[in-house]
Amino acid sequence: MTVAPTVRPSSGIIGNADLALLKRLRLVHRQGARGQYPGQRRSPRSARSPELADFRPYAPGDDIRQIDWRAFGRLEKLMVRLYVAEEEAAVNVVVDASQSMALGSPAKWPAARRLAEAVARLGLSAMDRVAVGPLDRPARWTPHVRLDGGTARLLACLAGIEPGGGGGPDDLARLPALRPGLTVVISDFLTEQDWGPALLALGRAGQDVVLWQVLSPEEERPDLSGDLRLRDVESGRLREITVTPRVVQDYLRALDELRQKLANEAGAAGGRFLYTRSDDDLETSMRAGLRAGVVRRA
Repeated sequence: MTVAPTVRPSSGIIGNADLALLKRLRLVHRQGARGQYPGQRRSPRSARSPELADFRPYAPGDDIRQIDWRAFGRLEKLMVRLYVAEEEAAVNVVVDASQSMALGSPAKWPAARRLAEAVARLGLSAMDRVAVGPLDRPARWTPHVRLDGGTARLLACLAGIEPGGGGGPDDLARLPALRPGLTVVISDFLTEQDWGPALLALGRAGQDVVLWQVLSPEEERPDLSGDLRLRDVESGRLREITVTPRVVQDYLRALDELRQKLANEAGAAGGRFLYTRSDDDLETSMRAGLRAGVVRRA
Protein backbone atom coordinates (compact mmCIF):
# COMPACT_ATOMS: atom_id res chain seq x y z
CA MET A 1 0.00 0.00 0.00
CA THR A 2 1.31 3.44 -0.97
CA VAL A 3 0.78 6.19 1.59
CA ALA A 4 0.50 9.73 0.25
CA PRO A 5 2.89 12.19 1.89
CA THR A 6 1.39 14.53 4.44
CA VAL A 7 1.60 18.20 3.53
CA ARG A 8 1.62 20.37 6.63
CA PRO A 9 -0.08 23.81 6.65
CA SER A 10 3.35 25.34 7.33
CA SER A 11 4.39 24.34 3.80
CA GLY A 12 2.82 27.56 2.52
CA ILE A 13 4.89 30.64 1.81
CA ILE A 14 3.15 32.83 4.39
CA GLY A 15 5.12 33.17 7.63
CA ASN A 16 3.94 33.40 11.22
CA ALA A 17 3.82 37.20 11.30
CA ASP A 18 1.56 37.29 8.23
CA LEU A 19 -0.60 34.50 9.65
CA ALA A 20 -1.15 36.71 12.70
CA LEU A 21 -2.11 39.56 10.35
CA LEU A 22 -4.67 37.36 8.56
CA LYS A 23 -6.30 36.41 11.87
CA ARG A 24 -7.33 40.06 12.21
CA LEU A 25 -9.03 40.17 8.78
CA ARG A 26 -12.13 38.76 7.10
CA LEU A 27 -13.17 38.48 3.45
CA VAL A 28 -16.10 40.66 2.42
CA HIS A 29 -18.85 38.84 0.53
CA ARG A 30 -21.21 41.28 -1.13
CA GLN A 31 -23.74 38.58 -1.97
CA GLY A 32 -25.41 36.46 0.69
CA ALA A 33 -24.18 32.91 1.05
CA ARG A 34 -26.30 30.10 -0.33
CA GLY A 35 -24.37 27.14 1.00
CA GLN A 36 -25.62 23.75 2.06
CA TYR A 37 -23.98 23.59 5.48
CA PRO A 38 -23.75 25.83 8.56
CA GLY A 39 -21.08 28.52 8.34
CA GLN A 40 -20.36 32.11 9.29
CA ARG A 41 -21.81 34.05 6.34
CA ARG A 42 -25.17 35.79 6.39
CA SER A 43 -27.60 34.11 4.04
CA PRO A 44 -30.50 35.68 2.10
CA ARG A 45 -32.63 32.82 3.36
CA SER A 46 -34.33 33.04 6.74
CA ALA A 47 -34.20 30.46 9.48
CA ARG A 48 -34.05 30.20 13.21
CA SER A 49 -30.89 31.77 14.59
CA PRO A 50 -30.07 34.30 17.33
CA GLU A 51 -30.35 37.40 15.11
CA LEU A 52 -33.81 38.79 14.27
CA ALA A 53 -34.18 39.76 10.60
CA ASP A 54 -37.83 40.69 9.96
CA PHE A 55 -41.50 39.83 10.47
CA ARG A 56 -44.21 38.51 8.17
CA PRO A 57 -47.88 37.57 8.60
CA TYR A 58 -48.57 34.11 10.02
CA ALA A 59 -49.59 31.46 7.50
CA PRO A 60 -51.05 27.99 8.18
CA GLY A 61 -48.21 25.53 8.75
CA ASP A 62 -45.82 28.06 10.29
CA ASP A 63 -44.09 27.16 13.54
CA ILE A 64 -46.31 28.68 16.25
CA ARG A 65 -43.24 29.12 18.43
CA GLN A 66 -42.14 31.88 16.05
CA ILE A 67 -45.32 33.96 16.59
CA ASP A 68 -44.49 37.35 18.09
CA TRP A 69 -47.21 37.90 20.68
CA ARG A 70 -46.08 41.45 21.39
CA ALA A 71 -46.62 42.31 17.74
CA PHE A 72 -50.06 40.66 17.98
CA GLY A 73 -50.90 42.93 20.90
CA ARG A 74 -49.95 46.01 18.89
CA LEU A 75 -51.29 45.03 15.49
CA GLU A 76 -54.04 42.54 16.42
CA LYS A 77 -52.54 40.34 13.72
CA LEU A 78 -50.46 37.16 14.00
CA MET A 79 -46.89 37.89 12.92
CA VAL A 80 -44.03 35.41 12.60
CA ARG A 81 -40.45 36.28 13.53
CA LEU A 82 -37.82 35.70 10.84
CA TYR A 83 -34.19 35.19 11.73
CA VAL A 84 -30.95 35.53 9.82
CA ALA A 85 -29.54 32.21 8.69
CA GLU A 86 -25.78 31.77 8.73
CA GLU A 87 -24.50 29.40 6.07
CA GLU A 88 -21.21 28.60 4.47
CA ALA A 89 -20.08 30.45 1.37
CA ALA A 90 -17.92 29.28 -1.51
CA VAL A 91 -14.60 30.99 -2.25
CA ASN A 92 -12.98 30.35 -5.64
CA VAL A 93 -9.35 31.49 -5.90
CA VAL A 94 -8.27 31.72 -9.56
CA VAL A 95 -4.57 32.39 -10.01
CA ASP A 96 -3.01 33.29 -13.35
CA ALA A 97 -0.03 30.99 -13.91
CA SER A 98 0.78 32.15 -17.45
CA GLN A 99 4.37 32.69 -18.53
CA SER A 100 4.14 36.45 -18.08
CA MET A 101 3.65 35.97 -14.32
CA ALA A 102 7.24 34.67 -14.11
CA LEU A 103 8.54 38.08 -15.22
CA GLY A 104 9.51 41.05 -13.10
CA SER A 105 11.98 41.89 -10.39
CA PRO A 106 10.74 40.55 -8.07
CA ALA A 107 8.73 38.16 -10.25
CA LYS A 108 4.95 38.43 -10.14
CA TRP A 109 4.31 34.73 -9.58
CA PRO A 110 5.49 34.46 -5.93
CA ALA A 111 3.40 37.54 -5.08
CA ALA A 112 0.35 36.07 -6.84
CA ARG A 113 0.82 32.75 -5.07
CA ARG A 114 1.14 34.50 -1.71
CA LEU A 115 -2.09 36.42 -2.34
CA ALA A 116 -3.87 33.22 -3.40
CA GLU A 117 -2.74 31.52 -0.20
CA ALA A 118 -3.84 34.52 1.88
CA VAL A 119 -7.32 34.62 0.31
CA ALA A 120 -7.69 30.84 0.71
CA ARG A 121 -6.70 31.00 4.37
CA LEU A 122 -9.16 33.85 5.00
CA GLY A 123 -11.94 31.82 3.44
CA LEU A 124 -11.06 28.69 5.42
CA SER A 125 -10.89 30.61 8.69
CA ALA A 126 -14.49 31.77 8.10
CA MET A 127 -15.58 28.14 7.57
CA ASP A 128 -16.18 28.78 3.87
CA ARG A 129 -15.65 26.06 1.28
CA VAL A 130 -12.56 27.06 -0.71
CA ALA A 131 -11.13 25.85 -4.02
CA VAL A 132 -7.96 27.07 -5.75
CA GLY A 133 -6.47 26.47 -9.16
CA PRO A 134 -4.70 28.00 -12.16
CA LEU A 135 -6.63 30.03 -14.70
CA ASP A 136 -5.82 27.88 -17.73
CA ARG A 137 -5.60 24.36 -16.23
CA PRO A 138 -8.99 23.10 -15.00
CA ALA A 139 -7.55 19.64 -14.28
CA ARG A 140 -5.27 21.13 -11.60
CA TRP A 141 -8.14 22.54 -9.54
CA THR A 142 -8.84 21.32 -6.02
CA PRO A 143 -12.32 20.39 -4.88
CA HIS A 144 -14.03 22.79 -2.48
CA VAL A 145 -12.68 22.01 0.99
CA ARG A 146 -13.15 23.32 4.50
CA LEU A 147 -10.69 24.16 7.24
CA ASP A 148 -10.67 20.65 8.67
CA GLY A 149 -7.96 19.05 6.56
CA GLY A 150 -8.42 21.44 3.64
CA THR A 151 -5.49 23.77 4.23
CA ALA A 152 -2.83 21.22 3.31
CA ARG A 153 -4.64 20.31 0.10
CA LEU A 154 -4.90 23.92 -1.06
CA LEU A 155 -1.28 24.70 -0.22
CA ALA A 156 -0.08 21.59 -2.01
CA CYS A 157 -1.97 22.68 -5.13
CA LEU A 158 -0.40 26.14 -5.09
CA ALA A 159 3.06 24.70 -4.44
CA GLY A 160 2.73 22.44 -7.47
CA ILE A 161 1.90 25.20 -9.96
CA GLU A 162 4.65 26.60 -12.18
CA PRO A 163 4.15 29.52 -14.59
CA GLY A 164 3.89 28.58 -18.25
CA GLY A 165 1.70 28.98 -21.29
CA GLY A 166 -0.98 31.62 -21.57
CA GLY A 167 -4.26 32.50 -19.95
CA GLY A 168 -7.14 34.90 -20.44
CA PRO A 169 -10.88 35.50 -20.07
CA ASP A 170 -11.79 32.57 -22.33
CA ASP A 171 -10.09 30.27 -19.81
CA LEU A 172 -12.05 31.88 -17.00
CA ALA A 173 -15.31 31.11 -18.78
CA ARG A 174 -14.29 27.46 -19.17
CA LEU A 175 -13.45 26.73 -15.54
CA PRO A 176 -15.87 24.05 -14.33
CA ALA A 177 -15.07 24.16 -10.62
CA LEU A 178 -16.52 27.57 -9.71
CA ARG A 179 -19.41 27.56 -7.25
CA PRO A 180 -21.66 30.57 -6.70
CA GLY A 181 -19.89 32.73 -4.14
CA LEU A 182 -16.78 34.90 -4.01
CA THR A 183 -14.41 34.45 -6.97
CA VAL A 184 -11.02 36.17 -6.71
CA VAL A 185 -9.00 36.31 -9.94
CA ILE A 186 -5.31 37.14 -9.37
CA SER A 187 -3.50 38.11 -12.58
CA ASP A 188 -1.53 40.82 -14.32
CA PHE A 189 -4.44 41.11 -16.81
CA LEU A 190 -1.96 42.10 -19.51
CA THR A 191 -3.82 40.62 -22.45
CA GLU A 192 -5.49 42.06 -25.50
CA GLN A 193 -8.64 40.04 -24.82
CA ASP A 194 -11.73 41.65 -23.30
CA TRP A 195 -12.61 40.40 -19.82
CA GLY A 196 -16.07 42.00 -19.80
CA PRO A 197 -18.22 39.15 -21.25
CA ALA A 198 -16.63 36.50 -18.99
CA LEU A 199 -17.15 38.69 -15.91
CA LEU A 200 -20.78 39.37 -16.79
CA ALA A 201 -21.34 35.63 -17.18
CA LEU A 202 -19.87 35.03 -13.73
CA GLY A 203 -22.08 37.75 -12.26
CA ARG A 204 -25.18 36.17 -13.78
CA ALA A 205 -24.10 32.82 -12.32
CA GLY A 206 -24.10 34.23 -8.79
CA GLN A 207 -20.41 35.08 -8.54
CA ASP A 208 -19.14 38.03 -6.50
CA VAL A 209 -16.07 38.76 -8.63
CA VAL A 210 -12.85 40.39 -7.44
CA LEU A 211 -10.10 41.20 -9.97
CA TRP A 212 -6.74 41.56 -8.18
CA GLN A 213 -4.01 42.83 -10.48
CA VAL A 214 -0.36 42.19 -9.65
CA LEU A 215 2.33 44.03 -11.63
CA SER A 216 6.08 44.30 -11.15
CA PRO A 217 7.74 47.64 -10.29
CA GLU A 218 9.15 47.98 -13.81
CA GLU A 219 5.70 47.45 -15.30
CA GLU A 220 4.37 50.19 -13.04
CA ARG A 221 7.21 52.60 -13.82
CA PRO A 222 9.34 51.36 -16.74
CA ASP A 223 12.94 52.54 -16.79
CA LEU A 224 13.71 51.97 -20.48
CA SER A 225 15.17 54.03 -23.27
CA GLY A 226 16.66 53.66 -26.74
CA ASP A 227 16.09 51.10 -29.47
CA LEU A 228 14.73 47.81 -28.16
CA ARG A 229 13.44 44.53 -29.53
CA LEU A 230 10.63 43.20 -27.31
CA ARG A 231 9.26 39.67 -27.36
CA ASP A 232 5.90 38.61 -25.97
CA VAL A 233 6.76 35.60 -23.77
CA GLU A 234 3.35 34.00 -24.35
CA SER A 235 2.80 34.54 -28.08
CA GLY A 236 6.45 34.80 -29.13
CA ARG A 237 5.73 37.90 -31.24
CA LEU A 238 8.61 40.36 -31.72
CA ARG A 239 8.33 44.12 -31.88
CA GLU A 240 11.03 46.70 -32.37
CA ILE A 241 10.45 50.08 -30.74
CA THR A 242 12.36 53.22 -29.83
CA VAL A 243 11.63 54.13 -26.23
CA THR A 244 11.44 57.88 -25.65
CA PRO A 245 9.96 59.82 -22.71
CA ARG A 246 6.81 60.29 -24.76
CA VAL A 247 6.51 56.55 -25.38
CA VAL A 248 6.82 55.94 -21.63
CA GLN A 249 4.07 58.49 -20.96
CA ASP A 250 1.87 56.82 -23.57
CA TYR A 251 2.45 53.49 -21.84
CA LEU A 252 1.53 54.90 -18.42
CA ARG A 253 -1.62 56.43 -19.91
CA ALA A 254 -2.53 53.08 -21.47
CA LEU A 255 -1.99 51.34 -18.12
CA ASP A 256 -4.34 53.79 -16.40
CA GLU A 257 -6.91 53.20 -19.13
CA LEU A 258 -6.59 49.42 -18.73
CA ARG A 259 -7.15 49.67 -15.00
CA GLN A 260 -10.17 51.90 -15.46
CA LYS A 261 -11.57 49.45 -18.00
CA LEU A 262 -11.06 46.50 -15.65
CA ALA A 263 -12.68 48.43 -12.80
CA ASN A 264 -15.67 49.29 -15.02
CA GLU A 265 -16.03 45.70 -16.24
CA ALA A 266 -15.80 44.32 -12.72
CA GLY A 267 -18.33 46.90 -11.52
CA ALA A 268 -20.75 46.06 -14.33
CA ALA A 269 -20.70 42.46 -13.07
CA GLY A 270 -21.27 43.62 -9.49
CA GLY A 271 -17.63 43.04 -8.58
CA ARG A 272 -14.53 44.91 -7.50
CA PHE A 273 -11.05 45.67 -8.85
CA LEU A 274 -7.78 46.46 -7.07
CA TYR A 275 -4.06 46.30 -7.78
CA THR A 276 -0.82 45.76 -5.90
CA ARG A 277 2.85 45.28 -6.81
CA SER A 278 5.04 42.22 -6.74
CA ASP A 279 7.37 43.90 -4.24
CA ASP A 280 4.56 44.70 -1.78
CA ASP A 281 4.60 42.74 1.45
CA LEU A 282 1.38 41.05 2.54
CA GLU A 283 0.45 43.83 4.95
CA THR A 284 0.64 46.42 2.14
CA SER A 285 -1.44 44.17 -0.12
CA MET A 286 -4.07 43.67 2.58
CA ARG A 287 -4.26 47.44 3.12
CA ALA A 288 -5.15 47.72 -0.57
CA GLY A 289 -7.78 45.04 0.04
CA LEU A 290 -9.21 47.08 2.91
CA ARG A 291 -9.46 50.20 0.74
CA ALA A 292 -11.19 48.22 -2.02
CA GLY A 293 -13.66 46.61 0.39
CA VAL A 294 -12.36 43.11 -0.35
CA VAL A 295 -11.33 42.48 3.25
CA ARG A 296 -12.34 44.05 6.54
CA ARG A 297 -10.96 44.02 10.05
CA ALA A 298 -12.35 41.24 12.20
